[in-house]
Amino acid sequence: MHIHETANGNYAIRQTPVLHWFVVLLLIAISAIGYINGAPLWMRIILCVIIFAMLVRNSSFSITTEFLACEYTIRTQHRKLFGFKRREVNFSAVSKVDFAIEHWGRLRQTPRANLTLWTLDSDMNDDIIEVFVLANPQEGQMVADRINQILAPFLPPPVPESASVPAWFGDETPVLLAELCRAHSSETCFFVAAADLNEVRREAVFREMSLPTDEHIIAFLDLTEAKDGERGLVIGHGGLYWKNGFFTGSVSTWISWDAFVDAKVSTDPNDADVWIAPSTQIGLGDTSRQAPVHGLLVESQRVLRSLRDQQA
Repeated sequence: MHIHETANGNYAIRQTPVLHWFVVLLLIAISAIGYINGAPLWMRIILCVIIFAMLVRNSSFSITTEFLACEYTIRTQHRKLFGFKRREVNFSAVSKVDFAIEHWGRLRQTPRANLTLWTLDSDMNDDIIEVFVLANPQEGQMVADRINQILAPFLPPPVPESASVPAWFGDETPVLLAELCRAHSSETCFFVAAADLNEVRREAVFREMSLPTDEHIIAFLDLTEAKDGERGLVIGHGGLYWKNGFFTGSVSTWISWDAFVDAKVSTDPNDADVWIAPSTQIGLGDTSRQAPVHGLLVESQRVLRSLRDQQA
């Protein structure tokens, strides 16, 4: 892996997957020898499947990822057999920097470091950028730390340790929000009041939605089949918190009331998601829930905005 950083802060990483292509060429050679020597058909099929899977996983001869500090842009270039594949995303589209050290091999003692960027743009198109896969964990950690440093100002804020209740959120506000939740509840989209959550379910909600320990739940929409509280939408004193399914991306999974009241809320025309601009979405999993949740959020904005403006 080649790393280059310029005086103006641009940071470039170029990786050539030598081991990957060595294994691919070796398997092709073994397959060719097997064909010439009349190896069993099943053996040749297995080799072809393995080669195909490896080429699907990576068909690039080199991968270059540039972090352009002046343009706030990530630019990737994959050099392939028949040309180049290029892509650009804004720093603000990165929802997560995922660095991991794995161990593989027969005894799982061989380390491998990989860094992946999860992105979601303003049009809610999600994707991943694989920056590197390395056999050197120390070098991988060094590069990951530098990328985190570059992207830190643009990454979504984590859920706070303490609920960020705005000053204008008075004692009557939870009552008003609870009434709105009841009004928008239905058989397929039922908001459970905090008092009706048993201890096991309540603990699951706090754990899975990463709620601040001092958060007070107003209502909870359980999106799991088992109704075990492990995925859903929480309306709390400090804002909205939720957990999406694996295939639903979101730059953040919480939003404070201060940020929410003026955000644009809309529905995804292609599925059951509700969007909160910019680049945030709540995956509801069932289209019958979309209209009630969207209606609740829009009506909540109206009520909260009125309360905020009264105290301005």
